[in-house]
Amino acid sequence: MHPSESELHKEAGNVLFSHEDYEGAIKEYTKAIIKDSSNPVYFTNRALCRLRIHKNEEALDDCDKALELSKDNMKANFLRAQALLALDRPNEALRSSKIAYELALQTRSPSSQAIAQTVLNAKKRRWEVQEERRLERESALLNEMLDILESNYARKIEAALNEDFAVEHEKQENKEILEYERDEKMKFLKKTFERSDARYQKREVPDWLIDPISFNIFYDPVMSKSGQSFERSVLLEHLKNHSFDPFTRENLTEADLRPNLGLKAACEQFLEENGWAVDY
Repeated sequence: MHPSESELHKEAGNVLFSHEDYEGAIKEYTKAIIKDSSNPVYFTNRALCRLRIHKNEEALDDCDKALELSKDNMKANFLRAQALLALDRPNEALRSSKIAYELALQTRSPSSQAIAQTVLNAKKRRWEVQEERRLERESALLNEMLDILESNYARKIEAALNEDFAVEHEKQENKEILEYERDEKMKFLKKTFERSDARYQKREVPDWLIDPISFNIFYDPVMSKSGQSFERSVLLEHLKNHSFDPFTRENLTEADLRPNLGLKAACEQFLEENGWAVDY
Protein backbone atom coordinates (compact mmCIF):
# COMPACT_ATOMS: atom_id res chain seq x y z
CA MET A 1 0.00 0.00 0.00
CA HIS A 2 1.45 3.33 -1.06
CA PRO A 3 1.64 6.11 1.56
CA SER A 4 -0.88 8.91 1.16
CA GLU A 5 0.15 12.30 -0.15
CA SER A 6 -0.17 13.76 3.33
CA GLU A 7 2.17 11.09 4.74
CA LEU A 8 4.72 11.84 2.04
CA HIS A 9 4.69 15.50 3.09
CA LYS A 10 5.08 14.44 6.74
CA GLU A 11 8.08 12.24 5.92
CA ALA A 12 9.64 15.07 3.93
CA GLY A 13 9.09 17.33 6.94
CA ASN A 14 10.76 14.78 9.21
CA VAL A 15 13.85 14.74 7.01
CA LEU A 16 14.04 18.54 7.02
CA PHE A 17 13.56 18.57 10.80
CA SER A 18 16.45 16.13 11.27
CA HIS A 19 18.63 18.61 9.37
CA GLU A 20 17.36 21.47 11.58
CA ASP A 21 15.60 23.14 8.65
CA TYR A 22 12.60 24.04 10.77
CA GLU A 23 11.06 26.54 8.37
CA GLY A 24 11.22 23.99 5.55
CA ALA A 25 9.75 21.31 7.80
CA ILE A 26 6.89 23.63 8.78
CA LYS A 27 6.02 24.08 5.10
CA GLU A 28 5.88 20.31 4.58
CA TYR A 29 3.78 19.67 7.69
CA THR A 30 1.45 22.46 6.58
CA LYS A 31 1.03 20.72 3.21
CA ALA A 32 0.25 17.49 5.07
CA ILE A 33 -2.40 19.31 7.13
CA ILE A 34 -3.96 20.77 3.98
CA LYS A 35 -4.26 17.25 2.58
CA ASP A 36 -5.50 15.72 5.85
CA SER A 37 -6.43 17.94 8.78
CA SER A 38 -7.68 15.02 10.90
CA ASN A 39 -4.26 13.70 11.91
CA PRO A 40 -2.98 15.25 15.19
CA VAL A 41 0.60 14.12 14.44
CA TYR A 42 0.92 16.72 11.70
CA PHE A 43 -0.03 19.45 14.15
CA THR A 44 2.31 18.28 16.93
CA ASN A 45 5.19 17.94 14.47
CA ARG A 46 4.62 21.46 13.26
CA ALA A 47 4.29 22.68 16.85
CA LEU A 48 7.70 21.25 17.72
CA CYS A 49 9.28 23.06 14.76
CA ARG A 50 7.62 26.30 15.78
CA LEU A 51 8.92 25.92 19.34
CA ARG A 52 12.45 25.48 18.01
CA ILE A 53 12.26 28.86 16.25
CA HIS A 54 10.39 30.54 19.13
CA LYS A 55 7.06 30.93 17.36
CA ASN A 56 5.37 30.08 20.63
CA GLU A 57 1.87 31.45 20.01
CA GLU A 58 1.65 29.48 16.75
CA ALA A 59 3.00 26.36 18.46
CA LEU A 60 0.34 26.71 21.15
CA ASP A 61 -2.33 27.00 18.47
CA ASP A 62 -1.08 23.78 16.84
CA CYS A 63 -1.17 21.95 20.19
CA ASP A 64 -4.74 23.09 20.82
CA LYS A 65 -5.79 21.81 17.39
CA ALA A 66 -4.09 18.47 18.06
CA LEU A 67 -5.93 18.18 21.38
CA GLU A 68 -9.24 18.90 19.67
CA LEU A 69 -8.55 15.82 17.55
CA SER A 70 -7.07 13.71 20.36
CA LYS A 71 -7.73 14.99 23.90
CA ASP A 72 -5.41 12.41 25.53
CA ASN A 73 -2.47 13.26 23.31
CA MET A 74 0.64 13.16 25.50
CA LYS A 75 2.91 14.93 23.01
CA ALA A 76 0.41 17.74 22.42
CA ASN A 77 0.09 18.37 26.16
CA PHE A 78 3.86 18.27 26.63
CA LEU A 79 4.54 20.70 23.78
CA ARG A 80 1.66 22.88 24.95
CA ALA A 81 3.28 23.14 28.39
CA GLN A 82 6.57 24.20 26.79
CA ALA A 83 4.85 26.84 24.67
CA LEU A 84 2.98 28.20 27.68
CA LEU A 85 6.19 28.40 29.70
CA ALA A 86 7.88 30.28 26.87
CA LEU A 87 4.90 32.67 26.89
CA ASP A 88 5.30 33.08 30.67
CA ARG A 89 1.98 31.47 31.54
CA PRO A 90 3.22 29.08 34.25
CA ASN A 91 -0.13 28.16 35.82
CA GLU A 92 -1.48 26.86 32.52
CA ALA A 93 1.86 25.22 31.73
CA LEU A 94 1.70 23.37 35.03
CA ARG A 95 -1.73 21.96 34.25
CA SER A 96 -0.71 20.76 30.79
CA SER A 97 2.57 19.26 31.96
CA LYS A 98 0.84 17.33 34.75
CA ILE A 99 -1.60 15.85 32.23
CA ALA A 100 1.31 14.95 29.93
CA TYR A 101 3.16 13.28 32.80
CA GLU A 102 0.22 11.06 33.75
CA LEU A 103 -0.26 10.08 30.09
CA ALA A 104 3.47 9.33 29.77
CA LEU A 105 3.31 6.97 32.74
CA GLN A 106 0.25 5.22 31.29
CA THR A 107 2.01 4.63 27.97
CA ARG A 108 5.44 4.02 29.55
CA SER A 109 6.86 6.80 27.44
CA PRO A 110 10.60 7.49 27.68
CA SER A 111 9.66 11.17 27.83
CA SER A 112 8.31 10.90 31.38
CA GLN A 113 11.53 12.16 32.96
CA ALA A 114 11.70 15.20 30.67
CA ILE A 115 8.03 15.93 31.33
CA ALA A 116 8.58 15.70 35.10
CA GLN A 117 11.30 18.33 34.73
CA THR A 118 8.87 20.55 32.81
CA VAL A 119 6.41 20.24 35.70
CA LEU A 120 9.12 21.40 38.08
CA ASN A 121 10.12 24.24 35.74
CA ALA A 122 6.50 25.43 35.64
CA LYS A 123 6.37 25.35 39.44
CA LYS A 124 9.61 27.28 39.63
CA ARG A 125 8.38 29.98 37.24
CA ARG A 126 5.07 30.24 39.11
CA TRP A 127 7.05 30.80 42.34
CA GLU A 128 9.25 33.39 40.61
CA VAL A 129 6.17 35.34 39.49
CA GLN A 130 4.81 35.26 43.04
CA GLU A 131 8.21 36.42 44.37
CA GLU A 132 8.36 39.26 41.84
CA ARG A 133 4.93 40.45 42.93
CA ARG A 134 5.89 40.17 46.61
CA LEU A 135 9.07 42.17 46.08
CA GLU A 136 7.13 44.83 44.18
CA ARG A 137 4.69 45.14 47.09
CA GLU A 138 7.52 45.32 49.63
CA SER A 139 9.38 47.89 47.55
CA ALA A 140 6.25 50.03 47.32
CA LEU A 141 5.75 49.75 51.09
CA LEU A 142 9.39 50.69 51.79
CA ASN A 143 9.16 53.74 49.52
CA GLU A 144 5.92 54.81 51.20
CA MET A 145 7.50 54.54 54.66
CA LEU A 146 10.60 56.44 53.51
CA ASP A 147 8.38 59.21 52.12
CA ILE A 148 6.53 59.47 55.43
CA LEU A 149 9.83 59.63 57.34
CA GLU A 150 11.15 62.28 54.96
CA SER A 151 7.99 64.38 55.33
CA ASN A 152 8.01 64.15 59.14
CA TYR A 153 11.62 65.29 59.38
CA ALA A 154 11.08 68.04 56.82
CA ARG A 155 8.45 69.49 59.18
CA LYS A 156 10.75 69.11 62.20
CA ILE A 157 13.65 70.79 60.40
CA GLU A 158 11.46 73.63 59.24
CA ALA A 159 10.21 74.14 62.80
CA ALA A 160 13.80 74.11 64.14
CA LEU A 161 14.89 76.76 61.64
CA ASN A 162 11.95 78.99 62.56
CA GLU A 163 12.44 78.67 66.35
CA ASP A 164 11.94 82.23 67.77
CA PHE A 165 14.15 81.87 70.83
CA ALA A 166 17.13 80.16 69.20
CA VAL A 167 20.16 81.91 67.76
CA GLU A 168 21.35 81.09 64.24
CA HIS A 169 24.12 78.61 65.15
CA GLU A 170 21.69 76.72 67.43
CA LYS A 171 19.19 76.49 64.57
CA GLN A 172 21.87 75.04 62.26
CA GLU A 173 23.03 72.63 64.95
CA ASN A 174 19.47 71.38 65.54
CA LYS A 175 18.99 71.04 61.77
CA GLU A 176 22.12 68.87 61.46
CA ILE A 177 21.03 66.69 64.40
CA LEU A 178 17.61 66.12 62.83
CA GLU A 179 19.13 65.34 59.42
CA TYR A 180 21.48 62.81 61.04
CA GLU A 181 18.53 61.17 62.86
CA ARG A 182 16.55 61.04 59.62
CA ASP A 183 19.40 59.47 57.63
CA GLU A 184 20.11 56.84 60.32
CA LYS A 185 16.45 55.84 60.54
CA MET A 186 16.27 55.54 56.75
CA LYS A 187 19.37 53.28 56.73
CA PHE A 188 17.90 51.14 59.50
CA LEU A 189 14.57 50.84 57.69
CA LYS A 190 16.25 49.75 54.44
CA LYS A 191 18.41 47.17 56.24
CA THR A 192 15.36 45.80 58.04
CA PHE A 193 13.61 45.20 54.71
CA GLU A 194 16.75 43.65 53.24
CA ARG A 195 17.11 41.19 56.12
CA SER A 196 13.51 40.05 55.67
CA ASP A 197 14.09 39.36 51.97
CA ALA A 198 14.24 35.60 51.23
CA ARG A 199 17.19 36.24 48.90
CA TYR A 200 19.35 36.96 51.95
CA GLN A 201 18.42 33.74 53.74
CA LYS A 202 20.42 30.51 53.59
CA ARG A 203 18.93 28.17 50.98
CA GLU A 204 19.13 24.42 51.44
CA VAL A 205 17.01 21.47 50.35
CA PRO A 206 16.64 18.75 53.01
CA ASP A 207 18.32 15.48 51.97
CA TRP A 208 15.07 13.56 52.27
CA LEU A 209 13.55 15.64 49.44
CA ILE A 210 16.30 14.58 47.00
CA ASP A 211 16.12 11.57 44.66
CA PRO A 212 19.18 9.36 45.36
CA ILE A 213 19.74 8.53 41.66
CA SER A 214 19.33 11.85 39.83
CA PHE A 215 20.01 14.06 42.89
CA ASN A 216 17.12 16.29 41.86
CA ILE A 217 14.22 17.22 44.09
CA PHE A 218 11.35 14.73 43.97
CA TYR A 219 8.28 15.33 41.84
CA ASP A 220 6.60 11.90 41.85
CA PRO A 221 8.33 9.72 44.48
CA VAL A 222 7.70 5.99 44.79
CA MET A 223 8.92 3.45 47.34
CA SER A 224 10.63 0.18 46.56
CA LYS A 225 10.15 -3.00 48.62
CA SER A 226 13.02 -1.92 50.86
CA GLY A 227 11.22 1.31 51.77
CA GLN A 228 13.68 3.50 49.86
CA SER A 229 12.12 6.32 47.83
CA PHE A 230 13.06 7.13 44.24
CA GLU A 231 11.75 9.48 41.56
CA ARG A 232 9.30 7.34 39.59
CA SER A 233 10.45 8.23 36.06
CA VAL A 234 14.13 7.83 37.01
CA LEU A 235 13.56 4.43 38.62
CA LEU A 236 11.44 3.20 35.70
CA GLU A 237 14.30 4.13 33.37
CA HIS A 238 16.63 2.05 35.56
CA LEU A 239 14.22 -0.91 35.53
CA LYS A 240 14.21 -0.99 31.73
CA ASN A 241 17.72 -2.43 31.86
CA HIS A 242 17.97 -3.84 35.39
CA SER A 243 15.46 -5.87 37.41
CA PHE A 244 16.82 -4.99 40.85
CA ASP A 245 16.67 -2.26 43.50
CA PRO A 246 19.55 0.22 42.87
CA PHE A 247 20.38 0.22 46.60
CA THR A 248 19.68 -3.27 47.98
CA ARG A 249 20.16 -5.12 44.64
CA GLU A 250 17.16 -7.31 45.49
CA ASN A 251 14.73 -8.25 42.72
CA LEU A 252 12.41 -5.35 41.82
CA THR A 253 9.71 -4.78 39.21
CA GLU A 254 7.37 -1.91 38.42
CA ALA A 255 4.56 -3.82 40.16
CA ASP A 256 6.52 -3.63 43.43
CA LEU A 257 6.52 0.18 43.50
CA ARG A 258 4.18 2.16 45.74
CA PRO A 259 3.50 5.91 45.57
CA ASN A 260 4.99 7.84 48.49
CA LEU A 261 2.11 10.27 48.90
CA GLY A 262 3.41 11.81 52.11
CA LEU A 263 6.76 12.66 50.55
CA LYS A 264 5.06 13.96 47.40
CA ALA A 265 2.90 16.31 49.49
CA ALA A 266 5.96 17.50 51.44
CA CYS A 267 7.83 18.22 48.20
CA GLU A 268 4.90 20.15 46.77
CA GLN A 269 4.63 22.28 49.90
CA PHE A 270 8.39 22.91 49.92
CA LEU A 271 8.36 23.99 46.26
CA GLU A 272 5.37 26.26 46.83
CA GLU A 273 7.50 28.18 49.32
CA ASN A 274 10.92 27.63 47.69
CA GLY A 275 10.59 27.63 43.91
CA TRP A 276 14.35 28.18 43.53
CA ALA A 277 14.86 24.55 44.70
CA VAL A 278 13.99 23.19 41.23
CA ASP A 279 17.55 24.06 40.14
CA TYR A 280 19.15 22.77 43.34
